[in-house]
Amino acid sequence: MRNLELFSTASVDHLLWSTRTEVTNLESSALDVFTDFDVARPIVVDASTTAIGTAIIMEQTHAYMRLVVDKHNKFLGVITQRELSDHNLMLTAKRLSLTIDELLVTEVMVPREEIQAFDYRQISTAKVSDVVRLLQENNLHHMLVIDHELHHIRGLIAASDLARKLNMPIEIHQRPSFSQIFNQAH
Repeated sequence: MRNLELFSTASVDHLLWSTRTEVTNLESSALDVFTDFDVARPIVVDASTTAIGTAIIMEQTHAYMRLVVDKHNKFLGVITQRELSDHNLMLTAKRLSLTIDELLVTEVMVPREEIQAFDYRQISTAKVSDVVRLLQENNLHHMLVIDHELHHIRGLIAASDLARKLNMPIEIHQRPSFSQIFNQAH
């Protein structure tokens, strides 16, 4: 084992700023804004975790979305902060005759059968502007990317990552929920 030494930062007052000339823009390859699970591990939550436990984990880690997996790491669905809202948890608990504390993440997640995704081959030839347009048109903050050939989830594209890399806001308007539509009609 190597002993490492600690140094004081008292006399260091400058930050290193990247001199990379590669800048992501709307004409860049969509792969520039793609989180590839072949490079970066997916952020997951176990199916046995409670919904409240998941909400706490996501809040503490500043995550907006997690993939839900079973004990064998098989993909089951997606959980976002929207599904974990107090209102949604109360409705689901009431529907299932459970308390909010008893709800599992699997009872509020979006199951994989209901999820749409990009295909990796399409992303590899698309531009960032194509991705932004699709996310905005479909009111999506996240989009999974699948690899049809290898039959797995390859990665994801997040509107928040896009905005950060483009250094501009990406406006995604949430679709109103059924209860919001119902309340507006009455």
